[in-house]
Amino acid sequence: MNRRQMLRAALAPAVVLGVGTGCSEPEPKPGKVQVADPGDVTASPSAASASPTLPTGPLTGAPVGTPAAATRQAVAVPLRVSPATTPAGLDAADLVYAEFAESDTLHLTAVFHSKDAAKIGPVTEIRPVDIRSLAVLRPFVGYAGGPTGFLTQFENSDLDGVTPDDDSKVFSGDYTSTAALLKAAPKGGQPPTPPIDHAGEGDALAIRDLAPATELTVTVSGGPPMVWRYDQAKSVWATKVGKVTVTAASVIVLTMEYRTLDVRNPSPRSLPSANVFGEGAVLAVSGPNSAKGRWRKPGLSMVCTLADTGGDLLHPQPGNAWVIYAPTTAKVTVR
Repeated sequence: MNRRQMLRAALAPAVVLGVGTGCSEPEPKPGKVQVADPGDVTASPSAASASPTLPTGPLTGAPVGTPAAATRQAVAVPLRVSPATTPAGLDAADLVYAEFAESDTLHLTAVFHSKDAAKIGPVTEIRPVDIRSLAVLRPFVGYAGGPTGFLTQFENSDLDGVTPDDDSKVFSGDYTSTAALLKAAPKGGQPPTPPIDHAGEGDALAIRDLAPATELTVTVSGGPPMVWRYDQAKSVWATKVGKVTVTAASVIVLTMEYRTLDVRNPSPRSLPSANVFGEGAVLAVSGPNSAKGRWRKPGLSMVCTLADTGGDLLHPQPGNAWVIYAPTTAKVTVR
């Protein structure tokens, strides 16, 4: 079964059963990781951008820099970004997941595979959203500790990682690098499962309800809006994150419930947390177009499927992508 067939099979229950089915499935308990076939990790997600000499990367569907990069393990880093932060390394990330955190900040989960970054950070603590987003990709994670309960969840997952307390040589202050993380990773790590069904030659983003787009805005209560604009000359979407401009071939907004987590150790505080299991509305922009549909992720080890309004898979353009976890109270607009 190829990548596209696998995603169609995973999506079929959502189309038949309708809204809410995925949300009714229990979340994995600590120490109990759902076992599911995430697909053939050696399969190429798309042949659209294939090169005669360089294979396509599983996260981008675009040619990698070197043949060895296609078969190596990915690395991932959580970052905490405020409007005053100057994050480093995001331009080299193949995939970035964004959760709206407390005090007008973003909790980012940056995944690196096809490109290297000499400086990544500021590195922050591990959170449940990192574990739930990364489990299917199996990266080696560099993170700055975290609340006791979150650390327990990480230890009970199949993920492996390193903190400054584990090995200070991997970090330089609040920063790390892909080279340092790959050196610290145990031998035998596998390349990531393709999480997106990238467009092949002649594929549109969606079969139904495809619309031209030049601007995407996600507005959350109490915080500044995140505004992405399409740069037609460079064929990328761009926005400001902290004090830097980032670009993406595709931006995918998944609308979902957020809940408040009360943390006790090492210090009492309340944190917003995106519930990435279940299903909900998706709005994707890729190239000069947008499409709406539904997303579905039944559990920890399952790929998140993206479908248009008729149930057919979305096909973002090859390249890097940002996945925005928007709360149900957010206003998501495209024009």
